Amino acid sequence: MTPLKQAQQEWEAKTTPHPKIHHVRPVVRNNPITRIEEFWQFDKAIALLNWDSDCIEIVKLETLQPRQGGPSRLIGFLEQLADKYQVTIWGHARPYEPDPPCPADGLLTKDQLDNFYRKHGFVLREIDAHTSDIKYLPKQLSSSPKE
Repeated sequence: MTPLKQAQQEWEAKTTPHPKIHHVRPVVRNNPITRIEEFWQFDKAIALLNWDSDCIEIVKLETLQPRQGGPSRLIGFLEQLADKYQVTIWGHARPYEPDPPCPADGLLTKDQLDNFYRKHGFVLREIDAHTSDIKYLPKQLSSSPKE
């Protein structure tokens, strides 16, 4: 089994499925176009992740209770998995309007998102005024000293 698959299995064992309806486009004649997005909940945050390549891709990250630290704990858990299984985390930091229910406290700005990821050890590369690439490289596991 690949390290990425092992990380995914541990993620799924320690999180809870949290499917969420995504409105693909505005309602037309009372006929909304929707799809279910397969978020997973850890603590007070949810994440939509892609495990299809050779890294963990953060597609979306949302808080369930603003200002309670849920996203920080979720990112911390992903970093633990990345370090343990030596896989990279990447994605795009960009503000977006989440589908309901939305946090009452408002959304983070791009600068706030950039600072959030930087604080958690991600390397950022600004793409444009709205988006930054984010990348977390796993810490090298120290080998045990030989006796």
